[in-house]
Amino acid sequence: MGLFGKPKEEVRNRLLRDILAQKRYNELGVAGEGGIAQVASCFDVYLNRIVAVKQLKDAARENADLVRSFVNEVKLIGYLDHPGVISIFDTFVLENNRLSYSMKFIEGYSLAAEMERTKDPPTRSIVNSVKVITTLCETLAYVHDKGVIHLDLKPDNIMLGAYGQVLVMDWGNARLYDDQPFNEYVHAFAGGAEVAEFQQEREDIILGTPAYMSPEQTNTPRGDLTPASDIFSTGIILYELLADTHPFEGTTADEIMDNIREMRQPSPHEVNPDVPRRLSHICQNMLEKDMSHRYGSFHDILEDLRAFSESGQAFCTRNLQSGERVFAEGDTGDFAFTVVSGKVEVSRTVDGRKRVLAELGKGETVGELAIFTKEPRTATVTALDPTTIRIMNRHDVELELDKLSPWVGNMITGLSHRFNQLSDKLLGLAGTEGPP
Repeated sequence: MGLFGKPKEEVRNRLLRDILAQKRYNELGVAGEGGIAQVASCFDVYLNRIVAVKQLKDAARENADLVRSFVNEVKLIGYLDHPGVISIFDTFVLENNRLSYSMKFIEGYSLAAEMERTKDPPTRSIVNSVKVITTLCETLAYVHDKGVIHLDLKPDNIMLGAYGQVLVMDWGNARLYDDQPFNEYVHAFAGGAEVAEFQQEREDIILGTPAYMSPEQTNTPRGDLTPASDIFSTGIILYELLADTHPFEGTTADEIMDNIREMRQPSPHEVNPDVPRRLSHICQNMLEKDMSHRYGSFHDILEDLRAFSESGQAFCTRNLQSGERVFAEGDTGDFAFTVVSGKVEVSRTVDGRKRVLAELGKGETVGELAIFTKEPRTATVTALDPTTIRIMNRHDVELELDKLSPWVGNMITGLSHRFNQLSDKLLGLAGTEGPP
């Protein structure tokens, strides 16, 4: 017997009827909209969770090519299983006869929105930008290994989650350029089940977002494109993150595409001197117009990005002439630096007279106390020889400090304050005894 003495089978059947009678997805609001589809946030009453539901618009439903593209998009996303690719939950037809699919709802914002937010005043961190691009490249390395290319990579199609996720969105222009990995996957896991094959799409057309196309994508049918196109598009995104400008700006789509094919863009470090040359070169290699000179795969890019980050090159370098001042006493302490080569003099004014506190060389770090205490500089630093320094700005140092336990960060800040106080006392004593 079941609930209140009724047979278990009757109770079960009633529960099933109640569930199936419900409208599963209650729309909460429009989350995004494109030319052929709309994405809404919905509450899934079966599983008590918020999901995103993408619906093909009525006008697009009359176009066979757009319907095939939408169906293939669902199948491609379902085939790809990676944290950087949003998860598909279900496919269905809504009451209005719109083809739809539900997927994980991501709390976050697009990379385009983040780039706009950090543009003015400039607050974008090179270290953070490298982290985003590295995560993006990890996803795309997996995607290409699965035989898929995206062909519409741009900041609007990259979602940054509230918990550090970097997700590639909008797979409507993606295609299976190599079906061997897919066939091996189906053979391994489908068994004798009937497989939903990909719809035959038009491959003789040119598609994409002009500002983020590769040179070959601007004049080559999509059926002939390779992973090299995704590499170029990602290079444009990296360039924008580093230089805060598009490498091939133009007033019209045709002008931008002409520039992509013909114009030699300045290196990111030429536009933004804070960009390390090594990172700038990685970006330039991604933007080679000749595919044979471009990176061969995202695995190659990742190897260089990791070598760059792990070698301590994530901070920009600056070359100083002998006698050139790095910063002066009383300046805002917004960066510290490490001496890569050469020598610097640290001095301070005591009772109106210059006192040399130290001469520092290769491997020495200078200026970190002002960052930790957030107080003005207490000394002047000048290059004694032709000198190269590696600069660490306050934002990046604070990001690294945030990785530590709070009590460790507080201890470092407290020690920095005490060190400054002790330094003042010692200089005061020295000032009563004359020059050292």
